[in-house]
Formats: sequence, C-alpha cells, structure tokens
Amino acid sequence: MAPLTRIPQLRTLTGNWYFLPVSVTLLSILFLLSTGDKLAESPIFAVSIAVTIAAVALMLIDLRLAVLLFVAFLLAYEEFNLTSEQAFVEENIKGTVMAVKIFGFALMDVISLVLLLPVLLREWSRAVETGRWRWLRADWLLLPLAIVWLYGMIPGAMNMHSRGDFTWDLRMLLHVLVFYFIFSRTFTTRRDYLYALIVAGAVFLAKHAVFFFRYLTGGGLHTGSYHRVLLGSDLPLTALALALTVAALLLFRRSRHEHRHGSQMQHWALLALAAYFSVMLIAGLGKLSYLQAAYSLIMIFLLHLREIHYRTVAAVIAFGFVASLVVFFTVLPAEGRDTILYALSSAFNWWDALKLYGDLSFGTRFLEIVNVWAVLMRDNAVLWGLGWGAAWREIAISMPWDGGAFGAEEQFEGVHIQTHIDALTFMLKVGVAGMLVIYASILRFWITALRMYHRQHSTWEKWVLMALMLMIIIFAPNYLYFIRLKYLLGFALAGVAVFAGTDDAYPTTHTGLPDSHNAQ
Repeated sequence: MAPLTRIPQLRTLTGNWYFLPVSVTLLSILFLLSTGDKLAESPIFAVSIAVTIAAVALMLIDLRLAVLLFVAFLLAYEEFNLTSEQAFVEENIKGTVMAVKIFGFALMDVISLVLLLPVLLREWSRAVETGRWRWLRADWLLLPLAIVWLYGMIPGAMNMHSRGDFTWDLRMLLHVLVFYFIFSRTFTTRRDYLYALIVAGAVFLAKHAVFFFRYLTGGGLHTGSYHRVLLGSDLPLTALALALTVAALLLFRRSRHEHRHGSQMQHWALLALAAYFSVMLIAGLGKLSYLQAAYSLIMIFLLHLREIHYRTVAAVIAFGFVASLVVFFTVLPAEGRDTILYALSSAFNWWDALKLYGDLSFGTRFLEIVNVWAVLMRDNAVLWGLGWGAAWREIAISMPWDGGAFGAEEQFEGVHIQTHIDALTFMLKVGVAGMLVIYASILRFWITALRMYHRQHSTWEKWVLMALMLMIIIFAPNYLYFIRLKYLLGFALAGVAVFAGTDDAYPTTHTGLPDSHNAQ
C-alpha cells in the first residue's frame, strides 16, 4: 500500500527530505506543550500521547504500519495502572487508557479520526484520478447496516434522553462502520490480515503474562475469596483464543509429514496454548465465555468433522484438564479453589440466578427485557424503535439495586439508556425491523466467509478466515459497549470483504458444510 505522502495533492510539499522529521517534531512539540501538566500527573496519559504521536508518525511513513500499531494497542489499552488493589478500587476504569481524553475528546475517537482522515484523502484522490469511487465486492453487504444507522437518527431527534446519549448511541455502530472502512482500505491483501492477527495474538499473550504475574504478586482486586486481575472485555477474547488454538491444531496437522521435527514442535506448542486458554477460560468464571467457546468449537468441529482424529480431540481435552488441575492445586489458595468450585457448580443454573439476582447474570437481563418490551408496547414502537439516544424506564417492574449494573443516578431515577444485551438495545433504538437488518447484514459476512473457507487450499488462509468467522460470531452478539469489540468486529468484516474481493470463483450458493471434509 502506498504511503500517505504519495497523494498527488501533497507531493510538492512532501517531496522535500525534511518534511517527515520536521512534521513529526512539530506535532510532538505541540502535543507536549498543550498537555504537559497532565503528562506529569498520569503515566496513563503519557502512554496515550506516545501512542497518538506514534500513530501520526507512522501514518506519514506507511499507513499500514500505523494501523498495525493500533491493532496491538486495541489488545492492551484497557489496563495500565491496575497494579494494586487501591488503584483497582479507587480508579477502576477511570485509571485506564480508555478513559483518557485529549482536548476534551476520547483518546480512541482521536486515534480513529487520525487513521480515518488519510484513508479518506487517499480514496478521494484515487476517485479523482480514476473518475469513480472504489467499492469492494462485499461493501454492499454492509449497506443495510449503514441505512439502519442513519434511520435511527430520525426518531432519535425527537425521543433522545439527552444530546450526549444520542451521540453515545450513534458511536455504537459508527465505530464498526468506520473501522470496516479503515481496515478494508488499508489491509488490502490476505497476508495483511495474517500479520495483524499474529500481532494481536502476541500482544494478547504478553498481556495475559502480565495478568498472571499480577495475580502471583497480589495485585488487582480482592473481594472476599475472589481475586480479580482483569478489567474489561477480555473474556470473549479468551474464548476466541481457545477456539483459534484448536483450529490451528486441526489445520496445521497435515504438514507434519513434510517437516516432521518442526511441525511436531508446532503441534506441542499449539497443545500448550490450548491448555493455557482452557485454564484462562475457567479462571474467567464467565457464563457467556463458556457459551461462546462451546459454540465456536462446535463450528470448528462441524467444518472438519470427517478429518478430525479423536486422539487430537482427546489430547486437547487432556492437556486443558491437566493444566487446569495443576493451576487449581498449586497456584490457587483455598479460598480461590472454593470460588472456582462454586462457579463451576452453578455456572449455568440460570433459574437460581434469576431468583437470587446474582452477579449481573440472567436476572438483570430478564428484567431488562420485560421493561424494554413494555416501553415499546406503550409507545407503539415495537417495529421501528424509538431512535438513538432514547431511554427505557422501569414501568413494568422495578430493577433491584445493583451497584455494578448501572450508575447510581440511573438507578435512583429508574431511567436507562443501554441494556446488557445488544439485540435488546437495538430493538429499543431501531425496533425489531432494524435489529433484524443489523444482524442479517453481519450474518451475510459470516456466510460469505464460510463459502470461501470451503474452497481455500492454503492452510494459513484457511486459518485467517477461521479467525475472522470466529470474531464475527463471538463479537457480533456480544456487549458492544466495550469499544475494543466494536473495532475488532469492523476488522473481521473488513477481512471477509478483502478475501471476497480477491476470490476468483466467488459463489452465490452453498456454504460447503456437508462436504467440508474435502477442504485441503
């Protein structure tokens, strides 16, 4: 991909040898002068500024490198100062990069704009030169989602709870759309997505090593027998990592005969990764993560049903089980073991969760469904919704007080903007029709990827497509309140679009599931 400096309108200026160092230096000085007091107060702010400056500098050199840096940042930006119980309790999310603001704007929005502008400039320049705007083959799959996003503004202008709530809701799908555009126009080859996934996986593993060290040294938050060292949306990512390691075991197994020693090392390394993420999955104590891991593994096994060796499956299960037992009996204290046993024994006992209203589980979500449906019925808005920024109220049943579910002011007033189920939030904002369009649009990307997966002959391309499909089915129904999940969903959709655009025999029917065992 050509760097930003090849845009014709900028060639005269950027042709000078001193343009790049002078530009980066001036930008750095401007940032440091305008934020010097905050740099001294907070290391988190210093890290944020460093990442922003690096993104701008790399953008001027090669936009692909800047976006790769952002992919790495996405997997690490939430936890920086949660090294002690005091920081976890007193600062919590306020002490993370996610809460940093630059000139009154969220850091993630600033970086999004920094990456979006050069992509728009380059696409505009290309359109001027060729006389037409460039469209990817799969762009039309995203058009229904974009139309729903625009539609939600109309009723939202009349029903918004506040202007801030309106813009907050707009950002939910806007981030997906923006990063679909950035990634699909920056990472233009299949190998780009392989590199991006490798970078993301390396950062994710390194971050988990920090978590493990933090746990062993007593950092994080202690609440009775529960010792928490993670904050944010890592649980679905852990489920994704587990599914990908198992997929890699299946996809790379056949190369063992060609390079026996190297492939055996790879085989054992992947088994170790599967065991590690099995431990992380259990330690996360998340019902949703268990469910996501289960249906992801089912999808993998269905695609490779006739080529799976039972000894491979047994090896994965055995490694995960043994590793979990070792951690359980050697690392965890007695209180931690009791917590794990309790969580596993009641992991899917959702009826008790409803009765006891415990741990933001099924009870919260069930009562949200009751109230949102009552609001939509009262306003005759079941089909079309109330628009972005609209609120729901506890008109059917009062929500029990829960400090972790909503803000104190929300609970006192009984007025809420979001729910803990994305589908329910979309139903409130754009109605049943809009909700179905959103998920149908995303599902089309998944089906497109599934069709292409059946025909791939390259092992690494099959692995990348598998990763993109898993990201879609894990992140799309997840709680997109987490900023990182919006961006990664956009990344996954963009990857499918690039694969489709470089596919010579793009089919219109047949997913390939019945005869997927023939895939090489």
